[in-house]
Amino acid sequence: MATAILHSLKQGAYTALALYVVFIAVVTVASMNPQLTAPASVSAQSSVVQFDQGAVDRQGRAS
Repeated sequence: MATAILHSLKQGAYTALALYVVFIAVVTVASMNPQLTAPASVSAQSSVVQFDQGAVDRQGRAS
C-alpha cells in the first residue's frame, strides 16, 4: 500500500514537472514572436497604416 502511494506521488510529480516544462516553452515561444499573441486584425492593420506628414501640412496651409 505504501509503495502504491509513493508510486502515485512520483507519477504526479513527473506529470507536474512535464506540464511546467511545456508551459515555460510556450511562454518563451510566445514572447519571442509577439505577432502570435496579437489579434489578427490589429497586426494586419498596423502593417498597412502609414502616416503622410506632407498631406497634413498641405491641408493645414489650404484652410
